[in-house]
Parts: sequence; structure tokens; C-alpha cells
Amino acid sequence: MASAPAPAQILCRQCSAPLPIEQGTQYVNCQYCGTTNYVEKGKLVFHYAVRTTVREDEALAAVRRWMAGNETIKGLDRDAQIERPVFQHFPMWFVRTTRDGKEKVYLEPAAALSVSELKHLSIPAADLEPYDHAYDETTVIATVPYNAMLGWLKEEHGLEVPEIDEVSLVHLPTYVFKYGYKDRQYTAVVDGATSEVFANIYPSKWEAPYLAIGAAAFAGNFCAALIPLGGYLFSGGTGLGLGVVIYAVVAAILAIPFFSAAATISAKV
Repeated sequence: MASAPAPAQILCRQCSAPLPIEQGTQYVNCQYCGTTNYVEKGKLVFHYAVRTTVREDEALAAVRRWMAGNETIKGLDRDAQIERPVFQHFPMWFVRTTRDGKEKVYLEPAAALSVSELKHLSIPAADLEPYDHAYDETTVIATVPYNAMLGWLKEEHGLEVPEIDEVSLVHLPTYVFKYGYKDRQYTAVVDGATSEVFANIYPSKWEAPYLAIGAAAFAGNFCAALIPLGGYLFSGGTGLGLGVVIYAVVAAILAIPFFSAAATISAKV
């Protein structure tokens, strides 16, 4: 009978001690330094997690504050039907590089991501801690291959492999909120470490009225700005001085209806 193949052996990213890797193993702890390593097709990277500091009720409060903010439609915090969130540790590829003498960090999703804005999250190095298997129940398994991530970095940022200083797999604590508004479903994600809210598609303010007011204000002030020029052409320096005074008065008068219209729209949209 043929004997079972011996497990592969690679080195710990932290202390370089040999690590026996059983076939199919994704995570392995170093018995010498305690570092958790992530294994992906023979490649070994550091495996971290970010500590959760935001409770579920605080995450819900953060979502409601965001809904009541300037980016979303008025009354969303009051009218949206918010479901109870799903808490999960979401995997992200955490890539360090140095460009122009400055450290730069790139984040790429290591699993299917519903809110791509999460890629813009800022993760201070001090917030990283070795992954704890106590998180396993809420952990989303990494499914995006290492090489696919490298391809994204090259395509999106022009980053070549020799420029990369370090690659880690980081699990982020997140609260995924589903909510309904006017027969449509939306998703918002709250960072479980900072309570920052991320969303791709949401009921946003209608910008057309503001653009119309801006265009009208520009046209009105442009015409008013011609008054000093006209005064100078007709009466020289005396006309210029009088034109500046008239312009100041007209500009102040024009500001009243424009500000009133903006305030009215802001209260309704």
C-alpha cells in the first residue's frame, strides 16, 4: 500500500521557523512565535484581524446618522426599514509598498464584496493583531486567489510585484445592514472598528435643483460683474467707481433669492 504523502513544509513569515502544512490547510499557527499564517497555493502571508470596538447598537446609530446626513435623501433615517445587521469578519488583501519614499497601502477584497467602497478603508498598522480562531464562526473565507489580487493591483494602480514590500490577509469586523426604501433594497456596511459607514448605491439627494440654482447664480453674477466695465467705458475712472458700488448692491440683492431657493430645496429634497 502506498504511504500518504508527507505534508509540505514552508517557513513562518515572522520567525522563519519551518511550518508543517497539511493538504487543504488554510491557516497555520507557528509553534515558536505564535504568528498566524495564511496559506494560499504554497504561498504564505501574515494573517491579521482588526479588533472589534463597535457594538451592534452603535453600528445602527452610525447608519442612522449617515442616513440623516447631507449625502442621502431627506427623511431616509425616518422612512427606511432597516433589518438587523449581519456581523462578519470580512477578508481583505492588505498590501504595503513604498512609492516616492512614502509607504502606501492598498486594499483588495479577498472574497465577493457587495460594497466596493470598503476598499477605501484606512487601517492603521497599530490596529492589526494576529488572527484569533475564536473569530472563525463569523469569518468569511478568503476565495480570491493571491495571483488575482496581484493582477488587480497591476491593472488598477500599475503596481508590479517587485514594488510590493509585504502582503497580508486581514479580516475586518463589519456590520452588513440591509434596508428598504420605496420598494427598493439597499446595503450599507459599518466598519466595526471605527463605525465609518460605506455604501455604493443609496437614495441620494436629487442634484438637478442645486445645479439649476448654481447656473442661475453664475449667470446673474456674471452679468452684474459687467456693470463696472460698462461704467469705465462710458465715464472713465468716475464711472468705474460708481459701477463697483452698483455691482456690490446688485450682487447683494441677487444673493437673497438664490440663498432662499437653496434653503427651500434643502428642506424638501
